[in-house]
Amino acid sequence: MKIAFLEYPKTIKILLAIYVLGFAIGTTTHVLDLLNHGLILNKNVPTWKNIYWVSLTFLDFLAIILILKSIVPALVISNLIIVSDVLINTNGLTFERFGNSDDYKIVLQIIFGLYILSTTPIILRLHTMGRKSHSTQHQV
Repeated sequence: MKIAFLEYPKTIKILLAIYVLGFAIGTTTHVLDLLNHGLILNKNVPTWKNIYWVSLTFLDFLAIILILKSIVPALVISNLIIVSDVLINTNGLTFERFGNSDDYKIVLQIIFGLYILSTTPIILRLHTMGRKSHSTQHQV
């Protein structure tokens, strides 16, 4: 597998390294949840939420693979994962479940989500500029 990440410009590498860190933490958390609780992570929520949370074990890891391989698909899946995760974990941004000992996890997730949403256009712009300048160099 070609690791395109190694060829990205330095700024893109730095911005995406934080994505990798966040999704690695997510993958680890979901694996530990599965080992500790099995496939039904929370009996007090609808089954679809448990299915979603289990799927994040694989989706978070897929995001890491895509970040290493291809910027645009990586950004698409990263945004889809974090937006859906925040919406589901906050019950549609109603924050009904706040007041628990693990609220910090949702706060960190929201911060990570804001980071992804705010850096995606920057990464896309830098990536597009880099491709145009690379293309122009070959035309000369």
